[in-house]
This record gives sequence, structure tokens and C-alpha cells, in this order.
Amino acid sequence: MTLARSRKRPTAQSGGSSHPAPQSSNRRRRPRGRWPVRESGKSARRCALRNQGSVPGGTAGRGGAGNVRPSPPRALGPAPGKPGVGSVPPGGRGPGKTMAPAASKLRAEAGLGPLPRRALSQYLRLLRLYPVLTKAATSGILSALGNFLAQLIEKKQKKENCSQKLDVSGPLRYAIYGFFFTGPLGHFFYLLMERWIPSEVPLAGIKRLLLDRLLFAPAFLSLFFLVMNFLEGQDTAAFAAKMKSGFWPALRMNWRVWTPVQFININYIPVQFRVLFANLVALFWYAYLASLGK
Repeated sequence: MTLARSRKRPTAQSGGSSHPAPQSSNRRRRPRGRWPVRESGKSARRCALRNQGSVPGGTAGRGGAGNVRPSPPRALGPAPGKPGVGSVPPGGRGPGKTMAPAASKLRAEAGLGPLPRRALSQYLRLLRLYPVLTKAATSGILSALGNFLAQLIEKKQKKENCSQKLDVSGPLRYAIYGFFFTGPLGHFFYLLMERWIPSEVPLAGIKRLLLDRLLFAPAFLSLFFLVMNFLEGQDTAAFAAKMKSGFWPALRMNWRVWTPVQFININYIPVQFRVLFANLVALFWYAYLASLGK
């Protein structure tokens, strides 16, 4: 008890200090006047880079640790291929402004463009993903529209009311024929033509045109009369009579109309757009065939 009271800390009343006595430590005390001075952010980063050898004049650049060659002196003028201080980068944008990526720019134009541009972009996308199905659907729609146009022309010539007695089965038959025959056959025919007669062959355009006019046109026209005769529910006698009376006039008309069209289509239209180009011309051609069948 007596020993514990003797070791009691002195209080302010007894004249002692209120702070505890310093404890002995083995750490070296830093001499006065040598406390580290905090450098600014730029100076500290430069010192760190100099110690690592990234800045010319550092330890590594002077032949110290790392054995890194000192970097060559930089030219005062602008680097070749880069704009100077007062120059404007391509595109008319000033310094400090970055150009948007090309893909996002095209997407923005496609999203904000008019309706025909969006429709064309969607059609090209479907044509790239589903070429046969897209061409078949396009052929079916335009074939049905051609037959509908033929009925309107016929009723106008007869001076009848166009809103009455329209044959709904006619456009349906032409849609079936265009979807299952015109689009797929045209797709594969143009691909085979590119393989059979490449563009490097002498007189390739003339040879392609002769192949289309002398082989494909008669076979395709015969298939048209056969399928239409089947869809109309007629027998073989009706098919033979229709071929006898309508095949030769239709073939001559085909040669007269489609020869310049196919010359342009085969030689100047890209292969992925040839069926679409032929369908646009066939819009009026099917109107003629429908009126001929009537």
C-alpha cells in the first residue's frame, strides 16, 4: 500500500507536471531542421518519374539502375502527322474536342433520318442476314402488287367501278409465285451466273446476257404458265391451250422489254441488288402478263 502511494502521479496541486513522463524508446529521433518538406503534386510526380528513369536526366537515364538509354531531345515544332498548336484537326473541330466514332455517327444518322432511309437500312440489314427469305418476300409483295395494278388498269379500260368485283385470288396467286419461285430462283441464278461466267472472261457481259435471254427467260416463262395453271385449278388441256396461244407473244415481249433491262442488271447492278432491281421492273411486267392471261 505504501509503495503504491509513493508511485502516484503528481497533480497540479502538488506542483508536478500534468503530462506523463516520457518513456524511453529505441527509435532514432530525427534531428531538428530536417523534417521532410511536402512538395506540390507536379513536383512529386516529376521526382517519382525521374527516380524510375522515365524522365530524361533521371537515374536510369544517366546510366544508373535499369540501363535505359536517355531519350533523344524533342523537336520544338509539331511532330510529323500531328497538328500544331494553332492548327485545326481534320473535321473542323478545335483543340480539346474529340471526334465521335464512325459507327456511332452512322447509327445516329440512321436513327434520326427520314423514313425512307430507315426503311432502306432495315432492308439492307435483312438482306445481309436472310438473303433468300428477304428476296422471296420482296418478290411476293411486288408480284401481288403487279397483279392488282393489272386489274385496276383492266377495269379502267372497261370503264367499271374499281372498288367492285376485284379478284382477290389473283394477287394471292402472284404472291405465292413470287415468294416460292421468283425470289429464290433469281437469287441462285445470279450467283451461278457469277460462277459460270466470271467478269474476267472476255465478253463476259454479252455471254451473260445470252445465257439469260436464251436459256433462263424461256424456262422461267414456261414455269410461270405452269404454276399459274396449277394455282387456278385447271387441267393439262387448259395449260396446253394457254401455252399455244400466249407463250410466244409473251416471250417476244420479254425479249423486247427485258433485254436492255437485263443488260444493265447483269453488268452494272451489284449481285445482291439484282433481284430487287428486276422486281421493280417486273411490277409492270407482271401487270402485262396478268392482262395477257385475262
